[in-house]
Amino acid sequence: VQGICPEIIDPYEDNIFRRSPEEKTNSRLKRYDDQIWWLTVLVPIAGMFFFVLLVTILSNNPLSTIGVLKRFNLASMPFAWLLIQLFVRATRRRLTKKTAFWLMLIAFLAWFLIAGKKLIFFIPADTPLLLVFIILAVVGFGLMISLTNGQSLKLPADVVFGLVLALPSAIIGETIDTTLGMAVCLATGAILGVAMGVSEEITLGIGIIFGMIGGGIISVKFGAVFGVTVGMAFILGVLRFYFWLPELVWTLLLKFAPGPASRRLCFLPTQFDQLIILPLPFMPGFIAEAYQENQAAARQTIDYLITSTNQQKTATKAISKIVAEECSRCQSTGNIAAIKEQLNWISDTQQSAGLGACFEISQNVTAAVEGSSFYRQAQQLDKIAQKIDRQRNALASASAREATTFGSVLDSWQRILETARRTLREQAKNSDEVPQVYLAGPALDPNKAGPLFKGRSDLFRQIETLTLSTQHPTLVMHGGRRSGKTSTLNYLPKWLPSDILPLLIDGQSLATTSTLSGFAEDFADQIIRSARKVHSLKLPGLESVAPSADPFVTLRRWLDAVEQAVPDKTLLLCLDEFERLDEIVRATASRAPLNFLRHLIQHRDRWTLLFTGAQTPEELPAFWSDYLINCETLRVSYLTDADALELIQHPVEDFPDIYPDAVAHAIQHLTGGQPYFTQLLCYELVEQLNKKKEKIVQLDDLATVLPAVFERGYQVFREFWETLTNEQRELLLAVAEEKTPSKETMKAAAVLVRKEILAPEERAGSGWLFRVPLLCRWILVGQGSALS
Repeated sequence: VQGICPEIIDPYEDNIFRRSPEEKTNSRLKRYDDQIWWLTVLVPIAGMFFFVLLVTILSNNPLSTIGVLKRFNLASMPFAWLLIQLFVRATRRRLTKKTAFWLMLIAFLAWFLIAGKKLIFFIPADTPLLLVFIILAVVGFGLMISLTNGQSLKLPADVVFGLVLALPSAIIGETIDTTLGMAVCLATGAILGVAMGVSEEITLGIGIIFGMIGGGIISVKFGAVFGVTVGMAFILGVLRFYFWLPELVWTLLLKFAPGPASRRLCFLPTQFDQLIILPLPFMPGFIAEAYQENQAAARQTIDYLITSTNQQKTATKAISKIVAEECSRCQSTGNIAAIKEQLNWISDTQQSAGLGACFEISQNVTAAVEGSSFYRQAQQLDKIAQKIDRQRNALASASAREATTFGSVLDSWQRILETARRTLREQAKNSDEVPQVYLAGPALDPNKAGPLFKGRSDLFRQIETLTLSTQHPTLVMHGGRRSGKTSTLNYLPKWLPSDILPLLIDGQSLATTSTLSGFAEDFADQIIRSARKVHSLKLPGLESVAPSADPFVTLRRWLDAVEQAVPDKTLLLCLDEFERLDEIVRATASRAPLNFLRHLIQHRDRWTLLFTGAQTPEELPAFWSDYLINCETLRVSYLTDADALELIQHPVEDFPDIYPDAVAHAIQHLTGGQPYFTQLLCYELVEQLNKKKEKIVQLDDLATVLPAVFERGYQVFREFWETLTNEQRELLLAVAEEKTPSKETMKAAAVLVRKEILAPEERAGSGWLFRVPLLCRWILVGQGSALS
């Protein structure tokens, strides 16, 4: 009522039936008033005829219309009901559930006493008392369920306590008299209702009903009564099956009636009966058909179903049909991009998995078609194609209908986007733009960067050999910052054979935990996510094993379960930035995480540990020597000359020839083959070419882009400088300025050589040179504020 007429604060106190005609200017409110009047008047009367037929069947009397009418006082019951109707409408007091219950209980008692004398108007005089009880129980239980709309019922508790407390009445009923036993059933049910209805008023009535039913079941030894009573009460009181059948036929007739479907929406059964609970299967298709003719009318109907009826599922199905039909009509990327805007009236709560997938793809296509160049647009469409593959896999867990409907939509969209992507790539080749493919900064992801990762084949072969050896050692892979260690781990699964299962763990994530249980949970969770993402394997969760007060006992049990899940694989545990475990040891004041890893190394033959970090084992704190047993060191160094030139000139397939050999060698010399600096310098060169609308990089361009290189990579340069000691900084500054370093700073040379920052050089001056001349240029430029 408040949804129809917001100015009504309390629908009970502000009785809409007593509002004057002048106040009823709201057409929806007037229609509500009319519906309630006719429903409350006619439904119970129609129900009485149904109960007469039911009683006639149960009492084995001939089922004839004449016999029924003879036993039915047509004048008395409608008149009695109209008196009650007028009483309810005449009062302005709010009838609480408790008040309604007591009114119902008094009427129930009166009916029961009258039934004992065989004087009920609509029940034949020769009807057994048991059948009278069944009918009255059905009516009472149906009314009570209707009051709650089938909600907040403590059915299991009511049944159990009703049967237990009704036992005395059963004994009395068997030994004394059936009528007296039934009366005791009523009293027992009342006691139960009071006991259970202290906190919830509605439970009071349910308790009494079940007490009577329970007593009746036991006292007359008729177990089928319970099932019949509950089933009939549910069908009549909640499902209202007697309305659903004609409304189903009504909907079917409307669907196939002539004329526009949008004009027939206002005649749907839900517009006249808001209490329909059973689904009307033809309605979603009918609404979807009307949407093509009149979107506003269809949307208004969907909103009405959601907010004013019990047909929310019908509205959701109609939305899915509308979306599927709209998406199936898409013939171009422009059509796909417009879907999100066309259907933005659908809220997040009304979106299914398939609908959400279509919206996400539509939004991404909108961003792609607005790309700054043909190549950028094609690049974005490549990413969308990968997302479609993931969305299609996600639909496998949805319902069969949704998977079929939206799966065909995604297939159609992928064909459209693939055609558009080929067209854009052809346009990009014929344009003056050089594609920007270099990635300076984040670790390379095989699913996104693809062939941009170069080299490291010798390192991969070495890892494979050591992992498969009979006595496999612990592997420690170290290298300078931004040397490509994490990228190497990301690409490791693509290089190793299928019988080796690399599982990636981020030490930074582990370092965010401050408790041992948090460490164990994150450790297991990262392994599970890595197996699912990289290998499409579903490993058992940590909760699948018996828990222990000690998290590492639980973790060891979980490792047993993992080994059973993948019995034919060697497990390569790759722990990136393993030095961060020091933070966990300090935070928990315990070396239990390190002891756990040592146990893994020593006692689990199928596991090989690969630690990855910036420090060599010699540079780690002394206590690490107890844990890095039988250690094999692997270095992630700079790219070889051939791999560096491959990255510069052919980063991806069909990359244009923009670097003459002299320029490519100059870039390789300036960056020393360091992956990050190579990507950074090439990125800025491509940006400059596109700004100048040129196609070939010149040697002079290298000096021109250095300021932009230093600006974009400032944080990396700064991080490099801050990790050095004062002696190391002084030595690097002296080498950059070609001065002879002091004897004190010369002690730092060995460390800088081991870190691949300097290399020995027999020449006049310092005797050292920079492995990455770009660092030397930055030090010379940044002697002022940058190095202060």
